[in-house]
Amino acid sequence: MNKIFIAPSSFATYSTEPLDLLEKNNFVYELNNTKRKLSKSEVPKYLQHYDAVIAGTESYSRENLIKLPNLKVISRLGVGMDNIDIEYAKKQKILICNTRTTPTLAVAELTLGLIIDLLRNISRSNALLKLGKWEKYMGELLNGKSLGILGLGSIGKKLVEITSRMNLEYFAYDINKDEEFVKKYDVKYCRMNELLTNSDIISIHLNLSKDTFHLFDDSKFKLMKKNAILLNTSRGEIINENSLIKAIDQKKIKGVGLDVFEDEPYNGPLINYNNVIMTPHIGSYAKEIRKEMEIESVKNIISMLKNE
Repeated sequence: MNKIFIAPSSFATYSTEPLDLLEKNNFVYELNNTKRKLSKSEVPKYLQHYDAVIAGTESYSRENLIKLPNLKVISRLGVGMDNIDIEYAKKQKILICNTRTTPTLAVAELTLGLIIDLLRNISRSNALLKLGKWEKYMGELLNGKSLGILGLGSIGKKLVEITSRMNLEYFAYDINKDEEFVKKYDVKYCRMNELLTNSDIISIHLNLSKDTFHLFDDSKFKLMKKNAILLNTSRGEIINENSLIKAIDQKKIKGVGLDVFEDEPYNGPLINYNNVIMTPHIGSYAKEIRKEMEIESVKNIISMLKNE
């Protein structure tokens, strides 16, 4: 009997249908009860006796996969595969798939929420009011701002679409060009440095790779406007946290919205800044989309194990 480990800590929180589907097909499963993302060293510890895994963003590096000789299938709950050593997995004949249902809209809407929160001091005002302090901070309109998008893939495009009536000037950096899209929404492709220099708001939607690891270092923050805000809802490792803290302390940027962190769960020094708004990696946590993704990830794993 095939044994499945379910790594995403919130799996089946809003619907038991994915688990019911596993049981109906006579699969034995175990949930991740740590209530957090597994660390790199924990992955082989938790998965060593399992035939398959429904994977989140935890590490399936070569180092970890070597320690998982029983693993036959990795069913990724999501689209990104940068946490999996695909080449080595194929050598080990481990089957890999991801979900076609994507959290694109959910992540784009969260990004927009973080932008408005930072511009209008919503979280800060809420916290002060609940402490009995009636203090008002002058905010800014989103209307008329310049929005720079690093990575004009599905999420970056969706962010453009949902803000397209807000009178924004769009800058975009991406290796792959979609001329039809940028023409439709009046987006200007440019070099990264140009985007950083000209954007009031910068939103990161890049995959993690050796080229994007700690991409945002001291040199990048020096290029940004002093009143700019930075959003990261992609991968925490793209921002060098020490450089970010330095930029905030030296008032080189105005505010930051983060949904992802290099080390999760996060409890570092950024929690002490009023102009840093943080969420605990909830980009895909819209129940309508999440349920469909979970069901699809289960169907993928059932299909691959039955047909191996």
